[in-house]
Amino acid sequence: MASSSMAGAAGEEKAAAAAGRRGMIVIDRQAVDRGIAYALMVVALVATYALH
Repeated sequence: MASSSMAGAAGEEKAAAAAGRRGMIVIDRQAVDRGIAYALMVVALVATYALH
């Protein structure tokens, strides 16, 4: 299972490098997912604080 994720990551890196050479904007999906998770955690923290 780990080898398939490594192969996928390598393919994404190659695609990102090719897109960068063409001047396209590359979006890191993992960074977007992590940002959404952090935003939801902040919302949950604020809601918990407000309800107490």
